[in-house]
Amino acid sequence: MRLALAQINTTMGDLAGNAGGILDFARRASDLGAGVAVFPELALTGYPPRDLLEKPSFVERAGLELRSLAAATRHLNPALVVGTITCASAGEGKRLYNSAVVISRGEIVFEQHKMLLPTYDVFDEARYFRPAESQRPFELNGCKVGLIICEDAWNDKHFWERRLYRRDPLNEMAAAGAKVLISVNASPYHMGKRTLRREMFTAAAREHGL
Repeated sequence: MRLALAQINTTMGDLAGNAGGILDFARRASDLGAGVAVFPELALTGYPPRDLLEKPSFVERAGLELRSLAAATRHLNPALVVGTITCASAGEGKRLYNSAVVISRGEIVFEQHKMLLPTYDVFDEARYFRPAESQRPFELNGCKVGLIICEDAWNDKHFWERRLYRRDPLNEMAAAGAKVLISVNASPYHMGKRTLRREMFTAAAREHGL
């Protein structure tokens, strides 16, 4: 599986501009022979979209842009993993998910929602999003792939002395049979974060053999 890692610079609220950046990189990834192009958490909306998510018109336009993006990439080779918002079913809780969707040949073929919603420091995701209740790997190019969204990979009991959540989505995804884990992220910069992430994901890869 040949991956293109698309660390694009998105703008909060610029749905059309962000979709255009995703499409441009998807074309580059296709030209380079990638099988999968991976984009950041909430790449379509920009991160963090905050109270824009309270506007029905913004949510509706995000859905339209996502469908337009899928149609525009139907002739490209790589599957796209794109961070965006998706609508939750009717019922209790918030009406939106923080999601990673998989686009292949013009179709949205899979959605994975974020399970752990941070509310510390600068984060306030529980204000806007409904947490995923479950997750599962999906088949991509003959391989079982697990999609993990940012905080969902940050609750490893073997890495952190004190955990913030009861569940460990990364561990659950590995136990569900994923052979490859792809984590999409968007979070503020601080000194040492790159080193911390490398150490954290190295520990997870060693533990699960993935």
